[in-house]
Amino acid sequence: MVFLSMINYATKRTFDSCFKRQKIFKLTAKYYGRKRNCYRVAIKFLQKALKYTTVGRKIKPEYLYRLRSTRVGAAAVEHDLNYFTLTRNLIKSGLHLQPVDLQDLAIWEPRTFKCLTDIAKAKQKMEASPEVSEKLQAPANVITRGML
Repeated sequence: MVFLSMINYATKRTFDSCFKRQKIFKLTAKYYGRKRNCYRVAIKFLQKALKYTTVGRKIKPEYLYRLRSTRVGAAAVEHDLNYFTLTRNLIKSGLHLQPVDLQDLAIWEPRTFKCLTDIAKAKQKMEASPEVSEKLQAPANVITRGML
């Protein structure tokens, strides 16, 4: 009997398992010790790591949303507003900014963020009832249509 190629000689199981092991070892290349070298140990740790990444993908957007709203809320409190009134009044005045953009402005450009809070305060004063609007102070550097 003559074998014309090596493919006929090798069994399918060993051929596939070689690639399967290589794939596992590529994914565990960053680990230390036996988690990296020993296939039986590596597969256990890889399954646990993949489970954590699946859970992390679901948690991350919620965490980032809470972080952004906390940062913008803290910056708005410095200017005597809260997060809800700031965003609501900015939307009413026609400034549709994403929470990411508000966060960046609050962190890196505080003067621009202060101008946005002034606009929100002016909008709040314009829409308030006359008794309440007397108590609210209009910002000095904002000119609105109602003031003209």
